[in-house]
Amino acid sequence: MVLMPQHVSENKIGQSLSALVLFPLLTSCHSFDDAQSDASFNASTQPFPTQVAPFDNYKEQVLNYLSANRSFVGTDKSAEIAMNMPFECGISVNDKGLFLVHGLGDSPYFFRELAATLCEKGLRVRVMLLPGHGSKPGDMLSVSYEQWQVETDFQLEQFASTVEQLYVGGFSTGANLTTISAFDRNDINGMIHFSPAFKSRFFVSKLAPYIDTLYPWPNVEAEDNPSRYNSTAMPGFAAYQESVNALARRFDNGNGNKTSLDVPVLMVLAEKDSVVDTQHVAQRFKENFTNDKKCLLWQGEEAPDVFIDNPSMSGQLLMQSMNLPEERISAASHMSSLFSARNSLYGTQSTFKICDNGQGSESEARCKEGKAGEDLWYGPWGYDDEDANRVYARLTYNPYFDAMIDKIVAFTSDESAGDFCTL
Repeated sequence: MVLMPQHVSENKIGQSLSALVLFPLLTSCHSFDDAQSDASFNASTQPFPTQVAPFDNYKEQVLNYLSANRSFVGTDKSAEIAMNMPFECGISVNDKGLFLVHGLGDSPYFFRELAATLCEKGLRVRVMLLPGHGSKPGDMLSVSYEQWQVETDFQLEQFASTVEQLYVGGFSTGANLTTISAFDRNDINGMIHFSPAFKSRFFVSKLAPYIDTLYPWPNVEAEDNPSRYNSTAMPGFAAYQESVNALARRFDNGNGNKTSLDVPVLMVLAEKDSVVDTQHVAQRFKENFTNDKKCLLWQGEEAPDVFIDNPSMSGQLLMQSMNLPEERISAASHMSSLFSARNSLYGTQSTFKICDNGQGSESEARCKEGKAGEDLWYGPWGYDDEDANRVYARLTYNPYFDAMIDKIVAFTSDESAGDFCTL
C-alpha cells in the first residue's frame, strides 16, 4: 500500500483514482518490488545542492554530492561522474555566451560535444545539472517542477552576469524550463532549442501529476547508460508535465490570446520524434516566437503543417532529409540532434546501442546480440517500417551535426534570418 501525503488535496486524490483506469498504459512489465529492493531506486538522504554560487563552488558541491550518492553502472567511476557534472567552457569569452539545460533523466553530457565545438568557435557555454539527475534514478522521487524552475532561473541569472550577449536554450524538458525563464527576462539575445518538449505525443502524460504518489515507478529498467537514467520515477514525469502546463499558461493567457516572445529563436526538431508533438511545437514557433530572426531546422521529409501554403513564413524553415538508406537511417530520433557520428558514446564507432526501441522482444534481442550485423537500421523509438524484416536501434547521432553547428554560429552572429536559415 502506498500512503498519500497529508498535503494532497481531495481533488487530486479523486483525479488520481479516476486515472487508474488508464494507468496500465503507463506501466511496463517491470516490478515495483524490483525497485524497492535496489538501492539505486531509493532517494539519497543527502540533499542535492541548489542555489549555489559562484559556479566553481556549485561544481564543487555537485561533485561531492555525486561522489557520495551516485550508483555507478560501470567500473570507471571518475568518468561517469565527469559525464554527469555541470560544466563550462570558453571561460575567457565574455561577449557572447550560451546557457543550456538538459532533459528529463538526462545529464550535461548531452551537451558536451556541442559545447566543446561551439567554444572552439568563440562562444562561452555553461551547462547546469537539474536536481535529481546524475546520481541514481531514486533521486527522481523527490523532484518537482517548481524546484527545477527555481534552480534554472537561479543558475541562468548567475551566468547572465558573465556575458554581454546572452543566449539560452535546452534539450526537451530543458527547453521548456528556459523558455519559461525567458518570459521574465529582457536581456536574452536568442534561444536555441533541441527537441523542445512543449507538448508530449502521449495524452496519458497529463495524468502524471495526479498519480505520482500512487505509482512512483511506471518503468523500471536495467541501468547501463552512464549518461542518463533508463528508469524514470513518476515524480520526474510529473515535473515534466507541470513544465508543459506552466509553459502553456505562458503561451496562451486565456480567451485565445497568444503571448509572444519577441526573441530570435533557432529550433531543431525531428519530424518522427516519438516523444514530442512536433506539429504543436511548430505551431508555437509560428504563433508565440514573433521575432523576424527565427529558423526551424526540421529533420524529416514533409514540412510541418503550419508552413504549408503559408508564404509569410518563407525563409524560416530548413529541411534536412533523414531518409538516408546509405547510412541505414530511416528517421531522426528525439535525442539524435545533439551528437555527431564521431561521438565516443553515441557515434558510429561506439559499441553502445539502444535496442529498447518498441520493436518487439525478438528484434530487440537480435539487436542486442549483434545478429542483425550489417543490416541493423537506425531511427526513433517505435518507428513503423514497411520492411518488417528490419531490426532497429535508436538513432543516437546527427548526420548533419557539423551543418547544425554552422547554423548555430551564424544564428549567434549579426547575420539576418535569411542568411542563417538556408542550406
